[in-house]
Parts: sequence; C-alpha cells; structure tokens
Amino acid sequence: MQKLILVSDDEPTVAESLEQIGKNLDVTVVADTNKKVVDRARKEKPDVVVLDVQQKDGLELLSLLKTGRTTKDIPVVVIADTDASDLREMALEVGADGFISKPLGKDFLPKLLLFLSGRKN
Repeated sequence: MQKLILVSDDEPTVAESLEQIGKNLDVTVVADTNKKVVDRARKEKPDVVVLDVQQKDGLELLSLLKTGRTTKDIPVVVIADTDASDLREMALEVGADGFISKPLGKDFLPKLLLFLSGRKN
C-alpha cells in the first residue's frame, strides 16, 4: 500500500521537492496550508505529517494533532530553519516524533520511510 505523507510548510519549494522525490519512491506527498493541515489529517489519515513548527501557529498545530482523538497516533516530524535546542525541546514536549533542521536534503524522504517502517502500528 502506498504511503501518504502530509506536508505543511510555509515554503512551497519544500513540499514540491518532497513531491518529486516521493514520485521516485512510490510515495504520495501532499501539501496543505497550516490552517487546513489538521482537518486534512483527520480526513485522510496520513502515515506521517511533516510540519514546519516555525510557521504561524506551528506549535499549536502540533498540539492539536497530538491531542486530537483521530490524529494523536499519526507520527509528526517537525522541521525548522534552526536547530535551536529550546524549539526542539518544546516541539518534543508537545509530542513531536522527531525534529529535523532544514535544509532537508534528498535523503530526508528515504530516512522518513525507514523511520515509518520501524514503527509499530
């Protein structure tokens, strides 16, 4: 079954790059705005959400995803333009399953799929 990755980032190039890499890996990557990502996660039940926590309301969106009845078990990997330890700690305390600093690089998606394959469902 094809994996579904939901991306919410204020930089459209991030989602576009992941979409291109996803095509080569037989992975569906879809992007949505921060305002719609929680609703879309509820409806589509992605295998993972990639969330830019530095975008407007990023940590709040993370909290909504990790406390929502239908979304709490969806892994959320947060990304940010910085590797600030305070932001990393806050994101992990709110419930992030991982924290990655940008730029993501071409190996990000294969590593993300490896992470998913190691999780118990």
